[in-house]
Amino acid sequence: MTRHNEGRPLRDGIEPPEWLDGDDPYANVDIDRLPDWWRDAVVEFREHDLSPYQPPRFADDTLVPPLLDWLETAYGVEIQLMGLDVAPGEAWGIRIDGDVVATVDRERTSDGYTRYEMTSERFIEVVEERVGTSLYGSHPEERG
Repeated sequence: MTRHNEGRPLRDGIEPPEWLDGDDPYANVDIDRLPDWWRDAVVEFREHDLSPYQPPRFADDTLVPPLLDWLETAYGVEIQLMGLDVAPGEAWGIRIDGDVVATVDRERTSDGYTRYEMTSERFIEVVEERVGTSLYGSHPEERG
């Protein structure tokens, strides 16, 4: 896991880069420069001859893995989005340290990624409600 750089706004690491929107998004990208979780997924998708990997996103287009990583590091918790014995169309659980604290609907988009039907702001609120603290003030614009 990587630590959030306090000098850099959080949004810099969690918004999808423009190059990700192309038909072959990794054609001109040195995947060794991507975070480990991303590079490993790209390689695995290629090994199985699948469409190019697209990271999951929240409803506001925020990338899920780096936001989870940032929150886990900031609060010292383990966060998982997962469904156990769920049928297609059923909500997944948001687990913090193994406990389901909320649920979130999800869908597979035509662009080939999973979209969780919750904004990143709401997701952060769910985590902060569970841990009982906030790293920021009460105003969303303070989040960077």
